[in-house]
Formats: sequence, structure tokens, C-alpha cells
Amino acid sequence: MEHRMLELEEGINFRELGGYLTEDGRKIKWHKLLRCGSMAQLTKNDVDYLDQYGVRYIIDLRSPEESNYSPDKYPDKAQYFQDTVYPFSFSLFKNLGIINNMRLGASNMDFGRQTYLQMLLDPHAQAAYRKMFNVLLENDKEGESVVFHCTAGKDRTGVAAFLILSALGVSEKQIVEDYLYTNLFFDNYSSETINDALESESQTEIAQRLNSKTAVIAETIEVLPKACRVVSGSVAKFLEEKLGMTRAKIERLQELYLE
Repeated sequence: MEHRMLELEEGINFRELGGYLTEDGRKIKWHKLLRCGSMAQLTKNDVDYLDQYGVRYIIDLRSPEESNYSPDKYPDKAQYFQDTVYPFSFSLFKNLGIINNMRLGASNMDFGRQTYLQMLLDPHAQAAYRKMFNVLLENDKEGESVVFHCTAGKDRTGVAAFLILSALGVSEKQIVEDYLYTNLFFDNYSSETINDALESESQTEIAQRLNSKTAVIAETIEVLPKACRVVSGSVAKFLEEKLGMTRAKIERLQELYLE
């Protein structure tokens, strides 16, 4: 049986995105798409495990300073891509414009939601996520995985997961639930305990219960699809207009990652 949380000795929030259903009834392949926090603490056993698992692409969303201070550990066969989301080029007000700022009520949002909007809308961050999709499209061999990550595996990685899962056709509800599973890790449950819970309980009930935790809350990630609709009319149009994910690229991505 495949597990959602990888059972590593020193993995930080290391999770599979395989098995999620899309709205058209397909499913994300296992051993293709992984999210996590920093990989600097991985043990040799962890690296060997990831090598056997099929990890071949590493997308590091951290800054060069973060990466140099805590360099990733990964299999020799894997390709590493520095893909920095920060710093932002412009203010949120400039990135949104007056009308969209008013439509979203962005000026009244808390710091967390404003930062997520910036990761979605700032030209520098968008360039990083365009590069991320280009790497994903290179992963064209069965059983080989892409890992994308930041430091904690929740914010820059959370926005990345929203964009990827949206492009693959996963529902907004499932994207929020996946985002909230971060709280299981930061509550210091073991990987085995987390996997047992995810496999035996209603995932929706788990997500709702986790929404009361302090690590991440649903309202933060939920601002992203709202912003896409305000800026571009829909998430699909946003992906095409801002991240270059044309219909052909979306279809290719789905061909590679769905079954």
C-alpha cells in the first residue's frame, strides 16, 4: 500500500501527491509528485530510500542564501533546480491594481493571505512557478518523481501545490485538505501515525479538525483561487495567462501525471 507521508528518518513534511482524484475521474500517479520542507536534514538512509523511490528532480523554492546555509541532500541520479520564489519585485497594491485590490479586499487581509497573494501575483514569483512547471514537464519517465519544496513545506510549497493540483484538475476542496495535512506533521505525529489516520478516517473530517491548528488554516490557501478568478476570470485562464500553461501544456502535464 502506498502512503501519503513518506516514512523517512529526518524528512520534513515529506508527502506524496499520488492518489488524489481529479474532477474528471482520473487519479494522480504515485511515485511522480512529492512535496516537502527542507531536505538538508535527510540521513543517508533517507537519501537511499528516495533513490529507490524514484526521486529524479528536485525543485528548491528557497532563496540561494537559505539553500547555501542548509543545502539539500538528494540522490546522485537526481537533478537539482534552484527556483527562488522570493524576493518580490513589486508591492501587492501594484501587482493587484486599484480595482482588483478593492474587489479582493486585499488591504484588509492578514499578513499570511497577503503574502500568498504576492506569491501568486508578483512577476518574480510567477517566473519561479513557470520554471517549476517546465521541470514538471521534463519528468516523462514512469516511476520517476519530482520533489518541490521550501523550508517548512507549507507556504511557497503550498502555493506550488495549489498551482500544480489545479493544473491537474484536482478539486479546490481536495487542495485545501492536502494543505491542512501540514498540521499533522507540525503536531509532531509520527509518519506511521499520520498514515494510519489518513487511511482509516475520513480525510475531510481530518482536514476540518486540523483547520483549528496554528500551522496553517484553510482561509490562507482559499485566497488563491479567488484571486485567480478576480485577475483572470478562472484558475485555468490564470495558469495560461500568467504562467504560460497553455491548453497543450496542461494536456501534456495531465498525460504525464494522471492515470
